[in-house]
Amino acid sequence: MGTFTIVLGGVGLFLLGMTLMTDGLKALAGDALKQLLSKFTGGTFSSVLSGATITALIQSSSATTFMTIGFVSAGLLTFTQSVGVIIGANVGSTSTGWLVSVIGFKVNMSTLALPLIGIGVFLKLFSKGKLTPHGMALAGFGILFLGIDILQQGMSGIGDMFNLSAISGDTFLHLLLLIVIGIAMTVIMQSSSAAVVTTLTALFAGAISFDQAAVLVIGQNVGTTVKAIIAAIGSSTPAKRTAVAHILFNLLTGVIALLALPLFISAVFFISDLLNITDQSVSLAIFHTLFNVVGVLLIVPFMPLFIKLVIKIVPEKGEHLTKHLDQSVATVGPVAIEAVRRTLLKIMGLISSSFVIVLKGEKPLIYLKNKLEDADNALIEIRGFLTKVHSESGGHSDREYNHHVSMIHAIDHIDRLIRALNEIESIEKIKSDPNIAVLLMKLVKVFEQVGSSIENKQLENLVSEVETNSKEIAEIRKQDRKNIIKTTAKSQLDVNVAIQKVHSIHWVDRVAFHLWRTMYHLEDKEIPDVTESNVENAPE
Repeated sequence: MGTFTIVLGGVGLFLLGMTLMTDGLKALAGDALKQLLSKFTGGTFSSVLSGATITALIQSSSATTFMTIGFVSAGLLTFTQSVGVIIGANVGSTSTGWLVSVIGFKVNMSTLALPLIGIGVFLKLFSKGKLTPHGMALAGFGILFLGIDILQQGMSGIGDMFNLSAISGDTFLHLLLLIVIGIAMTVIMQSSSAAVVTTLTALFAGAISFDQAAVLVIGQNVGTTVKAIIAAIGSSTPAKRTAVAHILFNLLTGVIALLALPLFISAVFFISDLLNITDQSVSLAIFHTLFNVVGVLLIVPFMPLFIKLVIKIVPEKGEHLTKHLDQSVATVGPVAIEAVRRTLLKIMGLISSSFVIVLKGEKPLIYLKNKLEDADNALIEIRGFLTKVHSESGGHSDREYNHHVSMIHAIDHIDRLIRALNEIESIEKIKSDPNIAVLLMKLVKVFEQVGSSIENKQLENLVSEVETNSKEIAEIRKQDRKNIIKTTAKSQLDVNVAIQKVHSIHWVDRVAFHLWRTMYHLEDKEIPDVTESNVENAPE
């Protein structure tokens, strides 16, 4: 019973350390991960490399998978690129085994772990938040190694307690049983890294043979798909496709590794002899990396066919405004905020095209009303999604914080824009007036430009042009208002008609202003710290 308690405690400490370290590294990376993926995922090779690198850096293939799902949902990555990242993440996840086998079993774990824990906790407690991610990463790293140390102590007694020869052998039943045990270990521990480290420790302690350890690792690699299955339930189409790609690749890799197990083991021992490696735990790390790399090399040439298969399994359910809002990434700040930005752009594209179609007489007014209702419903969903996103100003998250603030400004302006456009009936009544007609056509042109730019994803210089248009309309509004009132005072115009014209001019000004401010906040740039009160010519 004591041995089980020690092993359980060791696994628990390892998982705690892994969680803290991953959270700390993700917080340290912040917006950099988003930038890294968006810059280095142009083709299949660069996508695979990005996935492997990021997973090795943050020590969590699950984190990379969820982040990738978010990037696809947010429109930052194509589905094709995401498949490369997911495949690369499997290779990157093998870095944990290398870390433990090369370093973990070669030094006194407690000697290394305790100072790291101490330094990490002090950084978290006394740095006033500035070095909190550094502290979490260091403390997590220390706790992880402490868990390995305790695991080593527990595993030394496992071999004496159980005769594992009962499940040794190369029959299909023996292999299947070990595969199932490997999958179960990953599911129970909720981490393939923890399961692999437990297997490495058992091998190092002599509790299991190399062949048994190799089959367990294959099962653990397949076991990561369970989390992907859970993540895909109720998620968006891009998220489901990414999860299915992850599941298919891991299953395919597992089958290949199992069918060619003797060949892989022979190759591993050949490499080990070539490099004078005598430690079997290091050889197991080589095996883990080798069969994942072989899986990548086999799947990459057939990537188009693989992607077609995934799309056939998970077909598109149709276009909708909020498809970028994947709930699984609401807690990943930069990705969630970018998802909101993409969704707001889709809403603006819908509003712009609908307004132009109706003002040109191609559709009845009810068409615009229905589209505005769709946009309003989407805004409600965005507000709920954005409520789950938290950004803190300071340090590396300044850009993320400013973008978050900017999205809230954009939502407010779109809300006001929708309300203004819903008042269009009163404008329709007097658009025969030459002055009003000129302003309306000016407004139609800028809406047409906004809609076209969003559709073609060419937003460069758009904001400055929309701003110029808004300020020109504001000047016209000021001058026309004075002229209308003066003309009315000279009894050349009915007062009710005059007031209606003034309201109409103000309406055009309001719409143009909110259009400008919306597009300003949705522009993908470094957002300066400005307040709406600083904006000149803001209509009431």
